[in-house]
Amino acid sequence: MKSMRMSQTLEALLYGTQFRKLLEKELGAVQKEYGLCKIDMQILFYLYTAGERNTPGDIVELNLFTRGHISQSLSRLQRMRLITMVHDDEDRRCVHNILTQSAGRIIEKVNQAYARVNQVVFLDVTDDEKEVLLSVAKKINHNIREEVISRMQEE
Repeated sequence: MKSMRMSQTLEALLYGTQFRKLLEKELGAVQKEYGLCKIDMQILFYLYTAGERNTPGDIVELNLFTRGHISQSLSRLQRMRLITMVHDDEDRRCVHNILTQSAGRIIEKVNQAYARVNQVVFLDVTDDEKEVLLSVAKKINHNIREEVISRMQEE
């Protein structure tokens, strides 16, 4: 019975449904206040942390959204003046997405929401346990990525 419970717990963690619900609840007020979609919020936060990896192709590599959804969201964010699209100096086909000053207010609120979620999620979790979790998560992501690549090559 214990191994079944562990399996369900691990599955819940891997699928992240409870985490997503908690995060969506925290981000809901910001999303509503600024008239943003969930994908807009995720892309804004990604761009905030992405540094030079801020092209549509970089966002596609996250494997969270389709190219079409990313394109629609980036266009919407540009119309809302939350990002600007800048062509690369060396490759004019490459477009960088840069957050505007207006996005700063939203990012600040998103950071606060993530901080509240992290407080809940990591309550009573030691730094050592966080390091182990991060190490295991990296291995799991690597394994999944390799399997997906392998299956794509078979097709």
